[in-house]
Amino acid sequence: MNAGQENVLIKDGVLRDYMWDATTAREHGRSPSGSGRRESYKHLPMTRMTNTYLAPGELSPEEIIAGVDYGVYVAQLGGGQVDTASGDFVFGMVESYLIEDGQLTSPLRDGQLIGNGPHVLTMIEQVGNDFEMGPPGTCGKDGQGVPVGDGVPTLKVSELTVGGAA
Repeated sequence: MNAGQENVLIKDGVLRDYMWDATTAREHGRSPSGSGRRESYKHLPMTRMTNTYLAPGELSPEEIIAGVDYGVYVAQLGGGQVDTASGDFVFGMVESYLIEDGQLTSPLRDGQLIGNGPHVLTMIEQVGNDFEMGPPGTCGKDGQGVPVGDGVPTLKVSELTVGGAA
């Protein structure tokens, strides 16, 4: 058994490391990072996240919004899915608003954010100072579900696909 520990995956925009369970660490000649988890004793452990977050930056959410001519502010995401092989994702926008000339204007309905996780990380332009952990969730992988946590401050991302009903 390997104790969980802090795993810095990306720092200053540079990939620093990966999550490693005992098996994948041994296969790659690395030290385990305590990232092996399983749903119960009936299941095999596999590499997966526990609490994943993006550290806060310097700007207030208001400063970030004020710098956007036209965009979408997502206050709350809902259910979604991620293809772990490609990084492609889709998440429902539970609460979101149009940004026009640096101001929140109309609420949006039934929208979805669609993108690719690794690509989106390269398009982060600003990071807010309002870090907060989100509500607990479940990571489903290979038929197992384990509790996970995640947190993120306000982000300005240069481009994402927004879809939904007309």
